[in-house]
Amino acid sequence: MRMKALPCGLVVAAACAIVASAAPTPLVRFSEASTWTTIDVDKVKGRPAQLAWSDDEAELYLQVVQGVTVESLKVRHYLLKTNAEPAPIDRQPIWAQAYWKWKSARSFFGDPLLTIAVDTTRAVVDEPRDRNTAYLNSERRAPSTLQSKAGAVRTVNRLLLRGHVIGEFVDEEIFPGYTFSWSPESLGMIVFRSPGGGRLTIMNAEGETQTIEGGRDISLPAWSESGNAIAYLEPAGRKKLALKVITAL
Repeated sequence: MRMKALPCGLVVAAACAIVASAAPTPLVRFSEASTWTTIDVDKVKGRPAQLAWSDDEAELYLQVVQGVTVESLKVRHYLLKTNAEPAPIDRQPIWAQAYWKWKSARSFFGDPLLTIAVDTTRAVVDEPRDRNTAYLNSERRAPSTLQSKAGAVRTVNRLLLRGHVIGEFVDEEIFPGYTFSWSPESLGMIVFRSPGGGRLTIMNAEGETQTIEGGRDISLPAWSESGNAIAYLEPAGRKKLALKVITAL
């Protein structure tokens, strides 16, 4: 029995439907996130401020801060390894300082076309409400809140790159590197916390993006210097944070 040939128009339409339904090619293929360790904010006595990879990528440096003014600010330092409690150390390692410098820079290794812009808006608050500090971007984890009163002015600072918001700070000074991390120079990308759900998102130099499945309300994304891994913090219960790591496939 001979099969009837489909009209040309239907063949073309079917082919187009297949192409349209195909999943876009990811910018980078990653493994599922693994949990290295869990951080108890009360035990480390502060809120996370920096996360940096070691040169051999066997551990990460965590800096936490306590206090809200320069005079009261206390800084503590820890090393994070897989399946181990945060280990306190006396000071920030030299390798962490070097990593943080390029990870949180305003431009991608001095490239003027990949330079983060700052957009600041101010608006009068109509109704009294509590606003969480942008520093932790989540009332579930923030140690304190800022009270916005009716008639007060709310300031919103947004970090912009290639038309995308890669950081937002409400009634708070901008903290470079808290919501984003440049990739190593060889990759030419950036990873950041997307507005809204705080999803882990990757963007290339052309402005194309890829959202990583699973992570929500993330903070301190950190791309390793080899380009093989991205670490970040994610809520894991009341006053607890999970150190998650995804690796390139």
